[in-house]
Amino acid sequence: MFTMCLKHFDEIEMIRFFLVVFCITLLMACKPGIPKDIVQPDEMEKILFDIHVVDGYVSLISVPDSAKKVTAPLYKGIFKKYGIDSATHARSMAYYYQHPDLLSKMYDKISSKVGKARDVEIKKREKEEKVRAQKAAKLLKAAEAKKIDSIKKSIKKKQIDTAKKKPKPLTSLSKSTK
Repeated sequence: MFTMCLKHFDEIEMIRFFLVVFCITLLMACKPGIPKDIVQPDEMEKILFDIHVVDGYVSLISVPDSAKKVTAPLYKGIFKKYGIDSATHARSMAYYYQHPDLLSKMYDKISSKVGKARDVEIKKREKEEKVRAQKAAKLLKAAEAKKIDSIKKSIKKKQIDTAKKKPKPLTSLSKSTK
C-alpha cells in the first residue's frame, strides 16, 4: 500500500512539473512580437541608415527643388534594395513611433554605425591627402633637381665658352698709367 501511495505521489509531482513547464512555455509564447507586415528591427536599421546617408547627401544640395528631384529616386532605390515599398516603410515607421523603446534601440545602433562610417571616411581622406602630399613632394623634388641640373649645365657651358675665347687686352690699365 505504501508503494502504491508513493507511486501516486510521483505521478502528482510529475503532473505539477509538466504543468509548470507548460505555463512558462505558454507565457513566453504569448509575448507580443512585431507584426509580420512591419519591417523587422534588423532590416529597419539598415533601411534607416541608408535613408540618413541619402538625407546627408541631399542636404548638401543648395537648391531645394533639385534636392526634391534627387531624393525621390534615391529613396525608391533604397526601398527596392530591401524589397519594400513606401507604404510598407510608412506603416513600419508608424509602428516604431508607437514603440519608442524599439526605435530608440535602433537609433542607438544606427548612430554607432554612422560614427564608424564617418571614422572610416576620415581615415580614407587622410590617407588620400597623405598620398597627394607625397606625390607633390616628389614632383617638387624632381623640379628642384631639374632646376639645379639646368643651372649646372648653364655654368658649365659658360666656362667652356670663356675658355674658347681669346682674352682681351687690358687697354684700360695701360691708358691709366700714362
